[in-house]
Amino acid sequence: MSLNVNFLSPLEFQITIDRLPHVQFFTQQTAIPGISSSPVAVPTRLNTTYQPGDEVDFSNLDLTFIVDEAMGNYQEIFNWIVRANFPDNHEQYQAIEGNLFSDISIIILNSKKNPNIKFTYKNCFPISLSDVSLDTTNSDVVYPQVTATFQYDTFSIDMLTN
Repeated sequence: MSLNVNFLSPLEFQITIDRLPHVQFFTQQTAIPGISSSPVAVPTRLNTTYQPGDEVDFSNLDLTFIVDEAMGNYQEIFNWIVRANFPDNHEQYQAIEGNLFSDISIIILNSKKNPNIKFTYKNCFPISLSDVSLDTTNSDVVYPQVTATFQYDTFSIDMLTN
């Protein structure tokens, strides 16, 4: 790995979600989820020592996006959650069956705006969708943003440039 003295820009990223084309275009904010593990306590005669655990826990993936005028991007996630969890009828569930998951990629661009690092989240599915806030008391137009939270199995990190 080469030494790079440029700072990571939080403004330069792209989202790719095959299942949610309207969400990827309007995404305004995301974060690379955290990762943690729980150490295993190993008691000894003198004191307790710790060893690395046998499990890794990943934080959820959040995507915040502006809601489009037809609410198409909101409805993409809304329908995915409803049909996967509590369909009104069997046909509604069949429409999503076998397509419950989607990979999500976040590509971070370098200082020259070229793809640099790709994070790929495997087998994602939405677990929550925040409120859409409508407010006539604002003096300027503030376009509604919502946050979709996704659960996933694991993620990989790939360097796209040397």
